[in-house]
Amino acid sequence: MATNQKATFWMIATLSVAMAPQLFRMPVPVVIMALLPLLWRIAAEIRGWKTLPALIRHGLTAIALLTLYFSHEQIGGRRAAVSLLTVMLTLKLIESYRIRDARLIVSFSLFLCATQFMFTQDILMPLYGAVTVILALVTLTHLHRNEAYIAFDKTPAISASLFSELGFSLRLLMLAIPIGLSFFLFFPRWATPLWGIPEATLDSKSGLSDSMSPGSIQNLFMDDSPAFRVKFQGIIPRSSELYWRGPVLWNFDGKTWHGNLFSVDLEPEPRPDESKAVWKYTVQLEPNERHWLFSLDYPATTPFNSRITSDFQILRRQPVTQLLQYSIASDPTFVDSPKLADNLKMAALDLPRGSNPKTRKLIERWKREGLDGPALVDRVLVYFNQEPFHYSLESPLLGSNSVDEFLFDTLTGYCEHYASAFTVMMRMADIPSRIVTGYQGGWYSGMGDYLLVRQSDAHAWSEVWFRDRGWIRVDPTAAVSPLRIARGSLGALSAPRHLFDYSWLRGLRNGVDIVQQRWNDWVIKFNAESQMRIFSSIGLEQMTPPMLVISLFVVIGLFSLLLLPFIFRVKGPSRKDPLRAVWLKFLKRLKAAGFEAIPSTGPSELAQAAARHLPQDSQAIYQVADLYSRSRYSATPPPLRELKEAIRKFHPRKKHRLR
Repeated sequence: MATNQKATFWMIATLSVAMAPQLFRMPVPVVIMALLPLLWRIAAEIRGWKTLPALIRHGLTAIALLTLYFSHEQIGGRRAAVSLLTVMLTLKLIESYRIRDARLIVSFSLFLCATQFMFTQDILMPLYGAVTVILALVTLTHLHRNEAYIAFDKTPAISASLFSELGFSLRLLMLAIPIGLSFFLFFPRWATPLWGIPEATLDSKSGLSDSMSPGSIQNLFMDDSPAFRVKFQGIIPRSSELYWRGPVLWNFDGKTWHGNLFSVDLEPEPRPDESKAVWKYTVQLEPNERHWLFSLDYPATTPFNSRITSDFQILRRQPVTQLLQYSIASDPTFVDSPKLADNLKMAALDLPRGSNPKTRKLIERWKREGLDGPALVDRVLVYFNQEPFHYSLESPLLGSNSVDEFLFDTLTGYCEHYASAFTVMMRMADIPSRIVTGYQGGWYSGMGDYLLVRQSDAHAWSEVWFRDRGWIRVDPTAAVSPLRIARGSLGALSAPRHLFDYSWLRGLRNGVDIVQQRWNDWVIKFNAESQMRIFSSIGLEQMTPPMLVISLFVVIGLFSLLLLPFIFRVKGPSRKDPLRAVWLKFLKRLKAAGFEAIPSTGPSELAQAAARHLPQDSQAIYQVADLYSRSRYSATPPPLRELKEAIRKFHPRKKHRLR
């Protein structure tokens, strides 16, 4: 049996909501391939078009597969797999005119909705899932109704409003919530998850990269998604001290900076003393599918399942694919590498041969003036401060001699431009230097007592090395734009980034983040330790997994008994027959006049019996019965308003009740 138009539009709505978040992760060609079948099916329903020929459908499928192949870097990744599912479901719309096909699309839409949890688990996800489930339940209700009347020519009209349709599905969903909460609280939790996302499928990476080229950090400036949250114990550093250390980059090929494998393999010697650590804090890191963790200089403790490299990167053995919380202590007074190994010193001085000749001449001129070491560092910072450099997102593309073009032509750039140019200049002056990428600053939530660091706070700075003094942080961006360090990345720009980029909106968004933070603490982080803590608070300290399972079934049984009466009371959208409603009103008036009709009596027989009992109203009774008979059985029924008007004028005088 074919689906009716109403059920089809509910099916399209279900699929549209399920696929909406996925579209933002798809390449533009794939988005177009996903939307075209959807738009065609909507137009086909409105215009009454027939299904496309099989040759065209097969051709569209082949084009979609080729688009997916050439649009994704790896066809086996999870993002490509979700894109494939989305496109195939929308293509299925082109040929879905039967109930079985529609039910298949709705079922896979629920599966598509579930795939979104592989990318994010923020607080809006339950709302997104609930909306998808409610739409799916409404659609399935229509499809089941169509199937129930498969022996008839058409499904009877249901006079249910939109709110009635949605309310019925919402009530069904509400009945399932207590059972879902029971599983959440009582299902045994393990210290580590039983499954995870395979590392080979991690293709939708976010945040900082293990390399840096002009524009790479600049692109993160438009991303306001949270990177991590920090809770301090005791002293909270000033904004100028909030440099969150991430990947350290040593190797430069003339345009792009990369890490050094040798420095990653070594451990730091010496290491900071934890007893001297000034800052102690806990980091709640959002999933970024990377191996590194972030800390202030210099980490004195090593988080679980991670290690600290010689350049004080914190590397984790597995990528961060779910919310991760770790505690750490940092000592900002620690002297990093007062003696530097020869191979690392060579790496910190290496430059492509013959690159950036104008910059090299400038450095040589300063050295002839007697500037060297810290004095030369200060001279470069003064140069950045006094020359007409601009800190801006509108930085032009740079060529092979990127530092020359930046220093003498464009004079405009973001933090990576200044850090790269400064580091190259230091190496030209025979001062070992390297680039550190990470985040700078953060927004303090007084209500939640934590520091929020967003992706837009991504930053790059330099470190120079002097004998006995070790590595020293130098931020050339601060010489050009001190507001970047004092007020954060967003406070350094004079113009908004986009249409909705206003300070009051940013403040509102930061304030609302406490809801997400509580969601992370109470739901996402809920593990075996949290589960045991809950039961210990009520005196059940020895809850083993078998006991939890037994408790789960007991609670589900109790909830089932409590919900059983409500389940029987849940009714679907009402099937009100307007013709029967006005006829029942007529019967009530007859009953008030003393005549009570027998349910099995037809309209003609009822009119004859009522006329004998109420002879003075016989003409009006026969008129109502005739209108009702023609409205119910005639091929050309009269307007319903005529029957309503006749009943409205019918006011019989009360007689004794017919026995």
